[in-house]
Amino acid sequence: MKHLFMNPLFGAALVATFVMAGSAAVFAQDTKPSDDPVVAIVNGHEIHQSNVRTAFQRLPAQYQQIPIDVILPQLIEQLVTNRLMEVAGRAQDLHNSEEVKAQVRAFEGAAIQQAYIEGKIDEQVTEEEILRVYEETIGNAEGPEEVRASHILVETQEEGEAILKELADGAEFAALARERSTGPTGPRGGDLGYFGREAMVEPFATAAFALEIGEVGPDPVKTQFGWHVIKTVDKRRQPPANLAESRAQIEELLTREFITAHMAELRAGAEIETFNIDGTPSGGTPAGETPAGGAATK
Repeated sequence: MKHLFMNPLFGAALVATFVMAGSAAVFAQDTKPSDDPVVAIVNGHEIHQSNVRTAFQRLPAQYQQIPIDVILPQLIEQLVTNRLMEVAGRAQDLHNSEEVKAQVRAFEGAAIQQAYIEGKIDEQVTEEEILRVYEETIGNAEGPEEVRASHILVETQEEGEAILKELADGAEFAALARERSTGPTGPRGGDLGYFGREAMVEPFATAAFALEIGEVGPDPVKTQFGWHVIKTVDKRRQPPANLAESRAQIEELLTREFITAHMAELRAGAEIETFNIDGTPSGGTPAGETPAGGAATK
């Protein structure tokens, strides 16, 4: 992967990521716990392992696929460079410039927004709410139907019809499967075990699910594998997903519902005016232009 790190696009991604993240967030603390080792020192200023991990988490998704140990030297080098640029910029009093202050306000606003909504979500998406939704929806729902079936696979329709005649005359299905089936389940009497509708090819699945328990299909069924004589042995419902399996889905649902409702609540209690890009009231006509069928606005 060495060629990737020599790519100027990678270096640009590092610079952009750390500049947008704000050096204050990366270098805010000089004192770290003993379990957070120093990875670089720049003119007496320590850069710690936690700074590297924070920087890694802010990289674009494609670079986060690279193991952090592989990318570590490049991250440390960029953090060192960032520190040097910050110190040089402060020496020029850039931290007091209006441009920097505007960016700091923007970063601060974004951080406050994130902290606000995350705090509200933590208040609303509780264990009690997750359990309630699970029990009301997933926990009490029936899972999809499964069938347990056996089959005898042969090469021609005529062979399948001959087997059906033998079964009608009293032959045992499992014995015929062991003797005549060309499929891998033949040695175990044709038993396919339990399966969902989507697990089997058509029209095999349709035929197996249409049969009653213990019933053999009246005709051989053709698939790309050959001709099947099918017997449905049992039917059951899959158990519902457990709470652990459902947690992420429920959390996403509750979060989405809360954000929609809470944003509507905030807007309902606010006085809001919106304008067009040229400053005219939203829905109005830009100055100097004539509305259809009317005079120019002022």
